[in-house]
Parts: sequence; C-alpha cells; structure tokens
Amino acid sequence: MLNQPRFKGCFRVEKVEPQTVFLLSERTSICLNDPIYLLLISLIDGHRTAESIVSEMLPFLLPKQPSFEDIIQAGTKAYYALGKMKLDSYLVESNEDLSPEVTSFCETLNIDIVDAKARLETTKVVVKSIGSVQAEQLITILESLGIQVSTTGDLEIILTDDYLQQDLHLINQQRLEANQPWMLTKPVGTVIWLGPIFSPGKTGCWQCLAQRLENNRPVERFIHRQNQISTPLTPPLKSLLPTLQIALGMIATEIFKWIIQGKNPKLEGRIVTYDSISLAISNHTLIKRPQCVSCGDGGKNSKPQPIVLQSCPKTFTVEGGHRCKTPQQTLREYQHHISPITGVVRELEKFSSHKNNLTHTYVAKHHFSAIKDDLTSLHQNLNGRSAGKGQTDEQAKVSSFCEAIERYSISFQGNENRLQASYYQLGDKAIDPNQCMNFSPLQYNDRREWNSRCSSLFQQVPEPFNKEREIEWTPVWSLTAQDFKYLPTAYCYHGYPNPWGDCWSDTNGCATGNTLEEAILQGFLELVERDCVALWWYNCLKKPAVELDSFEKPYFQQLKNYYHSIHRDLWVLDLTSDLKIPTFAAITRRTDREVEDIVLGFGSHFDPMIAIGRALVEVNQILPAVLSVNQQGNSHYLSYDSLAIEWWKTATLDNKPYLGPDKNLPVKVANDYSHRWENDLLEDVMTCQKIAEDNNLEMLVLDQTRADIGLNVVKVIVPGMRHWWKRLGSGRLYEVPVKMGWLSKPLTETQLNSFPMWM
Repeated sequence: MLNQPRFKGCFRVEKVEPQTVFLLSERTSICLNDPIYLLLISLIDGHRTAESIVSEMLPFLLPKQPSFEDIIQAGTKAYYALGKMKLDSYLVESNEDLSPEVTSFCETLNIDIVDAKARLETTKVVVKSIGSVQAEQLITILESLGIQVSTTGDLEIILTDDYLQQDLHLINQQRLEANQPWMLTKPVGTVIWLGPIFSPGKTGCWQCLAQRLENNRPVERFIHRQNQISTPLTPPLKSLLPTLQIALGMIATEIFKWIIQGKNPKLEGRIVTYDSISLAISNHTLIKRPQCVSCGDGGKNSKPQPIVLQSCPKTFTVEGGHRCKTPQQTLREYQHHISPITGVVRELEKFSSHKNNLTHTYVAKHHFSAIKDDLTSLHQNLNGRSAGKGQTDEQAKVSSFCEAIERYSISFQGNENRLQASYYQLGDKAIDPNQCMNFSPLQYNDRREWNSRCSSLFQQVPEPFNKEREIEWTPVWSLTAQDFKYLPTAYCYHGYPNPWGDCWSDTNGCATGNTLEEAILQGFLELVERDCVALWWYNCLKKPAVELDSFEKPYFQQLKNYYHSIHRDLWVLDLTSDLKIPTFAAITRRTDREVEDIVLGFGSHFDPMIAIGRALVEVNQILPAVLSVNQQGNSHYLSYDSLAIEWWKTATLDNKPYLGPDKNLPVKVANDYSHRWENDLLEDVMTCQKIAEDNNLEMLVLDQTRADIGLNVVKVIVPGMRHWWKRLGSGRLYEVPVKMGWLSKPLTETQLNSFPMWM
C-alpha cells in the first residue's frame, strides 16, 4: 500500500456527476464509474497519507448509526479502491526527488521513481565520437537529465557519421572482450540512425552489422575494388540545427530509457531510422550471425554432415508448388531479412507495366557475386538481381524474396567446407565438373573465338579442366551412394575466386524451402525442367499441344483472354521426357506486327496443373520486357541481354517451327497425366531419387543453408542432366530423343539448334 499516494503526473483528473471520474493522458483515457472514486479524487493530493484519506472518506461511506461491521466494510472498500488504482498504475508514491518532467516520463513507462533515481545514481555512460560528429551537445543534454557522463561506464555511446568507420572495428573488439554493451548512433544528415545497442552474447555485434551494410552498398564496394581503397566513402552530411537537436534529443531519450529500465528492447539488436524529409520511421533488425568472425565461430567449426531426410507433410498444395507452409507464413517468418540497412534483401519492388490482376511480378534488390566486376554487373546489382512470379501478389512477393535468399546463400563467403587436392588425388570421390557442365570437345577447342563474339556470360565456355592441378573441392552428399563426393568449389559457389577459369557455378538445381526436403524437391524439379527444355530446344523437336481448358482452371482461361486482348497468342507444349515428370513450355507471340517478340516460360512438377501454372507465370514475368513501344510503334526492350533482344527481333513461328505444336500428335488433356505425388515431401524426394537412379543417374545434394538466414537452400546436382544453355557434350542431349522415338538417330553437334537458349 502506498503511504502518500498521488495520481501519476501524466494524468489530468476530471469528474462528471453523479459518479464518473475520467483520467486523461497523452496516450489513453480511462473511465472510473463508481461513486467512491468521486470521493477519492478530492482527497488524493500527494500530501495526505493513505490512512488519512480513508479516515476522511469514512463519514461519506457510513450510515447515520454505523455498526462496527459497517465501519470495517467501509474501510475495506476505501482501501480496496486505493489499492486497485495503484494496481492499475494510476497512483504512485509521492516523491519530489526528480523533476516533474522526468517523473512524468518515468511514470508513463511504469517505472518506479525510487528505482529510476537509484539507477541514475549508480549508472555511468561514456560518450565518444568518430568521424565528423561532435559529442559536446549530447553530453550537455544527458547531464540535464541527471545522467552521469564519465570516461568509463556501463554503456558506451558512439556518435558517428558512418556505421562503417574503420575505428568501429576496434571498439567492437574491446566491448566484446569486456562483455559490455555499447550503442551506435548517427545524428547527422537527413536520416537519423538510432542504435543498435550491442549486447555481447545476446545481440549481433558490429561485425555482423558491417557484413550486411557492405553488401547493401554495391556502388561503394565497386569503387573500393576499382580504386583499391578501403576507407568509407561517406557523403557530405549537413544537418539543419533543428534536425540535429531532434537527433540528439532522441538519442538522449533512448539512453535515459536504457538506464531507468535497465534495458531498452526497442534498440537492442535493432536500428531505428527517422527520415526528416518524409517523416518515415523504420525498424531494421540486426541479425546475430553464428558464423561471424568476431562474435561467432567464423563458420569454420562445422564439419560436413550427411543429408538426413525426415518426414515432412504437405500443408499447401494449391498453386506454385507443394509446400509445408503457406507463402504468407514463409514471408512472415523471414521478412526481418528485408532491409536496406541490415537485410539480405534491400527491398521488394512490384514490377508491372500493365494493369490486370493476373500477372504478378516482384523484383528483389540484393547483393550477388557476379562473374565479372564491371559496370554492367553493378547496374544489374542496383536494379535487382532476383525476380519472382506467381498467380497471386503474395506468391510473387514470396517467390522474389526466396530467390534473393537463394542467391545470397549460394554466394561464396569464405567459411565453406573445402578440401585442397587434385582430381586424381581424390580418386573415385571426385566428380569431373564437366560431367555437370557438359561442354563438348568442339566447344572447348573453339572457346576463344566463341567467347569473343558471345556477349552473354551464361553462354561462355570455360578453359578445359586440369585434373592434375590442386584446387579446393566442396563435399556434396550423394543420396545414391550415401557418401560424400567432391566437386570444385568454383562450381558450387558463385563468386569463388577461380584464377584459372576452368569451371564456374550456375543456379541450376538451386532452390529454397521451408525444410530441406522441400528445397531438394524444388531443386530436382528445376533440373528436370532445364533438362527437358534442352532436349526439345537443341534438337528442334516438335511437341504435342496441351488443351488448357481440360484442366478446368479458370486462371488459365482468364490468362488466354488477357493475352488475346493485347494481340497475342498463347499456347502450351508438353516437353515431358524419359523422366516422366510433367514438363511444359508456355509460349506467346505478338500477332499484330511482323516482329513477334516470342516469349517462353517453363515448368516441371509431379502435378501437371502446377507445372503448367509455373510455365504460364514465367511467361508473365518476362512479358513486360517486350510490352513497351517507342514512338515509331516498335518494341522498346527492357533488357540489357543482347541475345534475348536478338531472339525477340528475329524469331517467328515460321522460322522456328519447333515452337508450334505437332499437329500429327494427339492434343494432351488433363486425364493423360497420372497422380504421382504423395502427401509427404519426403516421399516425393524419394521418388525423385528413384527416377534418377532408374535412368542410371546419381542424385547429389549440397546444403547451402546459411546460419544467419535459416531458410533452407540446397543445390541438387545430377551429373549428366542438361542445362538449357548451349552446352553440347555427349550424353542425354543426343541419346534421349532416340530412346524416346522422337528421332530415328542422334543429330550431330553441328546439326543442333545454333541459337542458344537465352533465358
């Protein structure tokens, strides 16, 4: 029970007869509807004791001739009302040790004034500045709040103009070694940064933050590499005096809160930015990176682990794929990775050049290790490296996000498991990378001439692989052999520094998933899709048409109607191969001009409806690139890929007849496809493995999941299966068309389609 109760300083007390009391504050309004409160408010003044308040109330609560029991009940009622108001945080103990302003602030936070005063008396802070920022004004504000500023203390506050100032590395190491918290702030410029408060062992450290900040500054990193410098390229940061005062006031307030609360959860492991131009306030989560070189294990304490698969029931099988979580659940769980400051994904931007509710595309802007370090790659990095598509807005958004996470995870970071050896030293554990890349001897022989005239990096031919050279190899788990095999690290991870240029990575078979099983299934289906496309494309095979109406999917018909409204034909071909997993090509061409701007999309899945849907939404994703027109009515292509532009300008249904359906074959309908999928993702993965092994193929998996992300990422590898890029080595590309009866004999390499698959 309070001794000398008073209302919190944040409340204005008003009464409305006959029995209502209102407590009005900046943040809330409270109604107390009982006659006893009318009596109390006139007596609670911060000077009377609780005992005297109850004594003065009793005459108003008792009958004219009260019994002893009446007195006891009235006193109990009065004390109960006082206790209830204290319990509800309306009353506090009268205390004049702190200023009315500080007292009111503490009371708003429900902090006991005595506790707040004690913490202010026993807590010291240190204030330092790095860069072009002065600390004196902040120190003055802190002292006005009763905060003790010293040369040593419980919390160190750093004012800076750039969170990548090199001196911050040393401060970070010192705070980690001392196991003491510190706070970083940027009070200058038009965007104020508050926090994070780094708490060793609890939150990420400055090195965790710096890794994300560097990745989110692609222009600065490009200049650093080109000019061989390392100092931060801080732009001029001038502040209006009122803006600077706001910034310093906000910083001081957060420090004050940390002291009187003993913590500040709003800034612990979080940056809050305030844009003084737009008035926008944003929160940015600092991720504690287990592989951090400063506060983690550097990622080097882990050994390669076998892939152990578990049961994973499906809960989402409607559109886009079979998953164990809905797209909304996935985004909700991992959306803290979206931030231009602390995120892996800088932003998700909806891309739409046409107004309809059928074609949904998002572009994710994020860091990605490119093969070449030039202005073209920089421009791609700035404008978004991952696109996502879907039949709904949410699907497209999640698709884009997951692709960006995939790209981050497959980029070389330096802490991956690796083994130094030559191909011959590893014996039968080593896999020749060309078993996966599938270039032909003729391509290797002609590589210099081809590379000099081929503008697409995707279509370049590497140097021949040297089996005697000692290089770094990455362990990949063979589901078939139940053992580790080894592939060159340069093949497994993007951005790996490979001075010999004899192999490089690609994203074929890379996929994300809520679980390992989900990711492996998606990765294998991508391999199947690319393999089927390569067989069809390079052999120029005529394929059967698919009757979309037979699937009774309204979206399919709505999409056909939309394409017709913009003067386009839309059709689907069945590309299913010897692997017997439904695979389709969706194709659209312009019908109102000589230039047909043919766009393609592909999809594979056990469920043919999902596979067709994937192919159609991929067409939707690419379509905006050919929809813009210039003043002359010609297409204005939104692409920097010269190979794609050449295709759009020159390809027609007449000169590329394999794009059209084979009218000599029956049209495929929904009933032609059997139900081959199960209700558990594990069983589907096992089916994939059996399909590969039944065709004398080995199925391998590289787990590329990053400890600081959580979302599973894998690269599924099946040596011998084909990418759809121009890689013309022996094997399935020549054998399967004959095996399936599509051709009477294999084509020669020179007879294959000369135009590379440009996607």
